[in-house]
Amino acid sequence: MIIPSDILAEVQVLVSQNGKVQAVALVKKAANCSLKEAKDFVDQLDKPKTPITGNIDDQLRGILLRGNKIEAIKVYRDHTGESLAESKDYIERLDHYESGKNTGIDELLQQQARPGPNYTWAIILLIAAAVIAWALLR
Repeated sequence: MIIPSDILAEVQVLVSQNGKVQAVALVKKAANCSLKEAKDFVDQLDKPKTPITGNIDDQLRGILLRGNKIEAIKVYRDHTGESLAESKDYIERLDHYESGKNTGIDELLQQQARPGPNYTWAIILLIAAAVIAWALLR
């Protein structure tokens, strides 16, 4: 979403003064976007960023090892600005990978490695039946 810097500064002032409704209206008008997009944009500005130093995955693994999945989702969401669903999916994939469980990618690779059913004999039998039926009806 492209918003002029002067409008963005005004929106940030409105957000800091708890004028989210006015900020959303201003973003909606300036960016010519939907109400939901404007609200999401303003909500993103309003989120406090959690300072994370180093690798975020290492810190998330530490939180998961303490058994606090909800806190890990919140930290990831605050740090990246992702939606709740995307944050939950990321944390679940990280948790599955760390605990040695199969991830969706591992399962997909295993399914692709399995040989599929062989229909060669069924096709040969159908062709043979068609030839016999054709010979009898001729």
